[in-house]
Amino acid sequence: MLAWLPMTAAAADRSAFFVNHASSIEDKCLEVDTRSLPFSCHRISDGAQTVVAVREFKRAWNADRSSFSKLTVVLPGVLRAGQILAIGDEGVRVFFSKGASAFAGKSGCYSTAASGQIIIDAVERNWIEVSLETTFTLASPLDWPEDCDAPVSIHRAIKADSADIAELRAWEGRPGGDDSPFEEANPPKR
Repeated sequence: MLAWLPMTAAAADRSAFFVNHASSIEDKCLEVDTRSLPFSCHRISDGAQTVVAVREFKRAWNADRSSFSKLTVVLPGVLRAGQILAIGDEGVRVFFSKGASAFAGKSGCYSTAASGQIIIDAVERNWIEVSLETTFTLASPLDWPEDCDAPVSIHRAIKADSADIAELRAWEGRPGGDDSPFEEANPPKR
């Protein structure tokens, strides 16, 4: 009898991947239009580093309440298990953003990490595992400080499978010329 009622809990889609010979979080990635601020530093391009990415989408029964969070970690191109890297070291950068998927670029928060560390737990041909400990001081794309007042600390282990840069889409960090921030804030329909 209650089957017609919408579910109030959100379902989450989460993926973690890494790309060799790539780059992200470039020096000028925050010098973009306001709507692109939560996404621009997650964009993945060809380069000489390793990019580890976590993409999470929380689907709600009301599409306006669905949300995304993205974490992008740039590491040196050659990694070995047991390596400890400090955020801010040469070639080590981290970017985080979150927001309402329906209002891409008009809400949410974003930040680059200023300090913290990354431990390379395992390196295999098709997967890697890293542990990340960092804190972000968030900003709003529209300078609405009340939306992003609280700092966010991330302490997590990430196991990421290898991905081919040519197969990434806007959601993962490779938008095409016609893609909007909406495509970057929402995974493609299956």
